[in-house]
Amino acid sequence: MKIESHLDKFHRLDDARQRLDPVQDCELWIWTCMNAGVHLLNAALHRIGATEATDSFHTQVEGLYVRPDRISGQLIDAVHPPGDVMHFGQPPIAAPLPDEVRQAGAALRVIEDMREPYVRGDATPSREAIAAAEAAYRDCVRLLGSVLATAL
Repeated sequence: MKIESHLDKFHRLDDARQRLDPVQDCELWIWTCMNAGVHLLNAALHRIGATEATDSFHTQVEGLYVRPDRISGQLIDAVHPPGDVMHFGQPPIAAPLPDEVRQAGAALRVIEDMREPYVRGDATPSREAIAAAEAAYRDCVRLLGSVLATAL
């Protein structure tokens, strides 16, 4: 995807996240935090030149992307160097990353690690787990916002 599209999606997801209750809507809240963070991560990776901003988006198969045909509306499989990442480190990025991006990736992993027990599983997150995820989300947004601002 293009940087502007990632930023638009981040803002929409972040707005939706703020309307969710992290306990009552925990699965959707965690998923929204994770996806908003990944969109911001992709925008930052594109901005610093670590990945390519392409007119495609990743699939669940590492290295396989889908490119929309803007005339027919069909989706076409595409294989190309890393564009969008699915998660921090997936796929691995060969380019050196600034400390802020690595720190944001670590923060994003805190949220991604909640997916198994609370989104895919049926566990209920504690208040401490929710607070840790909220702090990680805020760190991720702050760090990647800094990268995006300084990379202009």
